[in-house]
Amino acid sequence: MFVLRRLLFDLRCDYAVSEQVSLSSVPGMIDQPPPVSLLFAQHLAEDLSGIAEVVITYEHGGLAVGVSPDRPGARAFHWIDFGDEIIVEVGSVGGRWELAGSEEDLELLRSLVWSVIAGGVTEVFSFQRSRVTVTLPDGTRETETGYEGPGGCLPLPLWPRWSRTVKYLPYR
Repeated sequence: MFVLRRLLFDLRCDYAVSEQVSLSSVPGMIDQPPPVSLLFAQHLAEDLSGIAEVVITYEHGGLAVGVSPDRPGARAFHWIDFGDEIIVEVGSVGGRWELAGSEEDLELLRSLVWSVIAGGVTEVFSFQRSRVTVTLPDGTRETETGYEGPGGCLPLPLWPRWSRTVKYLPYR
């Protein structure tokens, strides 16, 4: 079902650079060049209406997009697009990807987003750390581990094996 939804989205949305994008609907975007992910964010807001809240703003010199699902147990996420860099955050501590503004990285952003929406995210929690694994539509996995505070520097042997693991639900 995820593949069908993804295929329908790709057929319906053409990410042509020549397509005109309304910047007046994004707070703070007056007289700014459109970020590369703005069109995708606007299509995402349309597709997720009724099942998630999508907030698109322009702050700190970049396009900020936050997605919060209505369904309990689904994972919220956000990204900031600075034009030449896109930062995607999916997890609590881990789950942060720093991407370039290239077409290849924009495709990775799309894959990460649709995988989170489809429920393809697991997160392992331990003391001041977490590891987020996102299963992409092609079956590959993107994993990122994050640490915070001084406790994150402490060694915890085999912590992903014995720590609490959460499998997040799909948005629908």
